[in-house]
Amino acid sequence: MTTPTILPNTDSDSEIIALRQTLQQMRQEAEHEVQRLNQQIAERSRQTNTAVMSVTAQLAMQQEMTILNQALETKESALEYITEECRRLEDALEDQNIALDGLQQEIERKERALIQAREEMAQMRRELENRQPSNVSLRFSVLKQSPHWQRIQLLIIVVPLLVAAIWLIWWSRESFTAAWQHGQNKFSALLTAAPVIVPAPEIASVETPTEEIAPVNTPAPQQPPRTLRDRLAGGGFAPTLAMLAGGVLEMGTNRLTGEDFNPAHQVEIAPFLIGVYEVTYQDYDRFAQATGQPLPDDFGWGRGARPVVGVSWQEANAYTAWLSDKTGHSYRLPSEAEWEFAARGGATSSFWWGFAAEPGRALCFDCGTSWDNRSTAPVGSFAPNPFGLYDTAGNAMEWVADCYHPNYQGAPNNGRAWITGDCTARVARGGAFNKPAASMRVYVRARFTPLAKLNMLGFRVVRQP
Repeated sequence: MTTPTILPNTDSDSEIIALRQTLQQMRQEAEHEVQRLNQQIAERSRQTNTAVMSVTAQLAMQQEMTILNQALETKESALEYITEECRRLEDALEDQNIALDGLQQEIERKERALIQAREEMAQMRRELENRQPSNVSLRFSVLKQSPHWQRIQLLIIVVPLLVAAIWLIWWSRESFTAAWQHGQNKFSALLTAAPVIVPAPEIASVETPTEEIAPVNTPAPQQPPRTLRDRLAGGGFAPTLAMLAGGVLEMGTNRLTGEDFNPAHQVEIAPFLIGVYEVTYQDYDRFAQATGQPLPDDFGWGRGARPVVGVSWQEANAYTAWLSDKTGHSYRLPSEAEWEFAARGGATSSFWWGFAAEPGRALCFDCGTSWDNRSTAPVGSFAPNPFGLYDTAGNAMEWVADCYHPNYQGAPNNGRAWITGDCTARVARGGAFNKPAASMRVYVRARFTPLAKLNMLGFRVVRQP
């Protein structure tokens, strides 16, 4: 039995492109019609004001202006509908990409299971042949006595049904997105893997971390990240840092239009060091006790290795200034571009592991963990991204240095923080334990006043090389 290979739906893509072009053309025609009607109304207004007309002519002119205004309102309503249709089409395309990515992963897993079952059956056949049974009935009875018999029965029944169901879902793709989302929610609780607790290392110099045993389907870092940990004057260590070489970042996305993460743009990122973990209560409490600052609330969840939350943007900056003073190095909050570069881990998808949220990858409102919508988790409870960074998706949302702007028009392309303009709100990134999985997408942005202290809002630090 062969498993169907999902090919790109070129006909559907062509229809989407044609529809998008048609909608764009209709939008341009509507805009031209609105402009023409406005010009006619202005011309009639000038004629009414400057010309000496009879009462009949004036009434006719007023009636014509009323008709023109009604036509203008109709065209403006049509223009708003066309604009909304364009946005809906972009959303549907994004949902289809996410659904197809998940379907491809499911097919690959079932193909591996089928190959393994065939190997086991071949091994059992060789064992039975070596025993040289006298007839077919004896061979079958020996097979039924095998400890693998129940697994073989299950695979014989389930695999063909699953392949057929996947094939039918693909051909009925108009309702595919809704069906996939329903199935994903239903099975997420069954597929959730227990998180692996990885304690923070006590490192005083540059090192290459030892290899960790990662959960199934977790992509390993392409190269082991180099880490270091600065000593504090008076004893103790600063947070563990990963050394990133920088590069070119395609920041934001154009998959969804009309959002504050548009337009996508290239940014040059210089080398920098960033916290392997979010700043913990253990890290922050040392600063608070040394400077006489009040200890932040732990909301009854415990302190230690949990990410510190309930600190304002100013308090996070005060902590980085204290680190700079105690280590002799320049610490600060990451710029928004540096944060997205680090969180992506070299990926171009919606999450660092792919286009769809997956159970056991992170902590959020609906991620399928025991902490969901209850509390933060100790840092390092889930697998790191390919740059060796933990909790860039979920757990606690993280302050960055930038002022909030409603889009990326005019954003700097050198990787530095955007601190010009209205700075009444600051940016935070990464999703949180009480936010939905969609908020963990690497390009999604949030904003808060600099004085905000929330139970899901923390930060990580950056250090200049």
